[in-house]
Formats: sequence, structure tokens, C-alpha cells
Amino acid sequence: MEGRELKGLRERAGLTQQQLSQKTGVSRSLISQWENGVISVSAATKKRIADFFGVDAMSVSVENAPEKAQEPPRIATSEAARQELDALTRQYVQLNQNLEQMLGWLTAHDLSALKESASALMQAVDTETVFRQVKSFQQHKTASSREALTNALTRLLGEEL
Repeated sequence: MEGRELKGLRERAGLTQQQLSQKTGVSRSLISQWENGVISVSAATKKRIADFFGVDAMSVSVENAPEKAQEPPRIATSEAARQELDALTRQYVQLNQNLEQMLGWLTAHDLSALKESASALMQAVDTETVFRQVKSFQQHKTASSREALTNALTRLLGEEL
């Protein structure tokens, strides 16, 4: 089953990615990446989704897919087991949301570190420029070399001299 086939099945069943995730236990982010062709998924995941939709994972065709997804058959369970399963499902959903938040935070954190590195690099470049201008001024004590040195120092220090 390819991503476009999964998307077709999901849409024909009238489900969002989040709803499909909750019904199958496959994370929403994995479903999204699969549908967009970013990743390939294991045969076990394909089978889980195919079983949910009541189709054969190896011969899925969106045109032949059922209009509405059928819920997998349910096994009779005790009330305590249902409550425990509901609690585990809520924990899974919360963990999945936390993971997505952490991935977003890591991206923002990495971006911040990259900006700090770029800033340090720019300061090093400005410092090197000042050293060159000092050397030039020492060799040629002219008004233009003094002005170039003053401009370089201003950029480095961020203030007027």
C-alpha cells in the first residue's frame, strides 16, 4: 500500500489523520509522512491499516476500496479492561503530542544555536577586519585609512566612536 492509496482510503472513509491514528494506534505524524511519500512503512504497519479498512495490504486500489471503513471486530472485554485500554489510549495520545512538541522545540532550539554561531562568526569577521584596518593605518597614516579603521571598529563595537 502506497501513501496515495492510504490517503484515498482515509478520505473515502471520511477520517482525518488524527482520527485514523486514534483508531489504529499508528501515529498521526507517521500517517502524514506516509501519505506524503516521505517514508516507507513496515509490512506490519501496512497490515494494521489494511485490516482496519478491510482490504488486502498487497492489492489495495483506491477505486476498489470500500466507501466507509469498517471497525475491526471487537473482543468482549470487562469494564475494567475497557477502562484500562481507554487510559492507555489517552496516555498514547498525550505522549504522541508531547513528542511532536519536543520535535518542534528541538528545531527551534537548534535554530537558536545556529543563530548564535552565525553571530559569533560575524563578530570574528568584524574583528579580523579591524586588525586589517589597524595594520593598514599603521602602514599608511592617511585620513581614508583612519576612517576605514573607525568604521570597522564601529561595526565591531556597535557604537559610534
